[in-house]
Amino acid sequence: MTLRRSDWSLILILFTTGLFAAWQFGKVALVLPQVAGAYGRTPEGVAWLVSVVGVVGILLGAVGGNLVASFGARRVLLFAVWLGAGLSTLQVIGLPLPALAVTRAAEGLSHLLIVVAAPVLIAGAASDSGRSIAMGLWATFFGVAFALGAVIFPPLVAAVGLPGLFIAHAAGFAALALLLSARLPRQPRMPLGADLIAQHTRIYGTPRRAMPGLCFVFYTMLFVALVTLIPVALHRPGLAAILPLISLTGTFGAGWLARRIPAAWLLVIGFVGCLLSAALIWGGATWGVFSLFATMGLVPGAAFALIPVLNPGVPDRALATGGIAQMGNVGSTLGTPIFATLLATGGEGGLWGGVALFSVGGLAATAALAHLVRRERAAGVPV
Repeated sequence: MTLRRSDWSLILILFTTGLFAAWQFGKVALVLPQVAGAYGRTPEGVAWLVSVVGVVGILLGAVGGNLVASFGARRVLLFAVWLGAGLSTLQVIGLPLPALAVTRAAEGLSHLLIVVAAPVLIAGAASDSGRSIAMGLWATFFGVAFALGAVIFPPLVAAVGLPGLFIAHAAGFAALALLLSARLPRQPRMPLGADLIAQHTRIYGTPRRAMPGLCFVFYTMLFVALVTLIPVALHRPGLAAILPLISLTGTFGAGWLARRIPAAWLLVIGFVGCLLSAALIWGGATWGVFSLFATMGLVPGAAFALIPVLNPGVPDRALATGGIAQMGNVGSTLGTPIFATLLATGGEGGLWGGVALFSVGGLAATAALAHLVRRERAAGVPV
């Protein structure tokens, strides 16, 4: 009997699609001064053009998971990639600001559907032995995209302007759509309900579908806020480039570790590491910020690795990934204002206390949901 091998070429194409999805944020966030100048505004005055993409994920994350489960990951991904290509093409012509805002909201839908469908397809393209590594790789897509974009986008815009950046983004999406249409297998489907409450219940009412997202939210609460605020709090602006790279090593490392350590235990290790690192920093050992981001990076890798472990069926994986997409946007949106308030009111102590609080919250969520999953399995609930 031969074991099926991972289709790494397809996995890398899907990972690259994730990079282009992340650049739906980055093509504005990383060149915000140039975008502001094009509309005669300050960077602060157009910063909302970045966040409007994420708001769609908060509102429709569960819907995205249900759409992928219902219509199939292949069909939804191709629609989302072509939609992204079309919207970037529209932006080339220099739209008025209100029209640009509409296209940015539509890009939020494209982004959401990509980040729900692509990891489902990656899990299916990987062998049993390679799946945790593939999911760990996927969990790095956002950080890798922003690191690359920070290097590539400013000189590209200086050379060819914002329209050149947008057309390059559109062309990349179109090329990926053509590759994916030739490579992706058909996917099973399940009925789609129109009731929004029922769509959320399908995810959060089932522990094995809910656990990855409800643990992941504590990571996103921490990551975006701390990348933004730690360099300010410690008066070390250079950390803004270093800390995400350290986190990426932990995220990809989680994919390898998940081959030997259960993904739920990796979540525990990640949150305990965050808690201990916060205590070190609070005690004056500022080098603890490096261990904080290294152990924090374990959490997304473990959360994505947990999806196929708990959910062997493709529709279930789509629903669980929808939960991660929704909770990821919740954390990314709410984390920074919460931690900014803690820093403003409590100084550095407030910041590290917040890290400790959310780390304990992540531990509690992991323990509670793991217990519910065990009860679900013991009761013989079909998977």
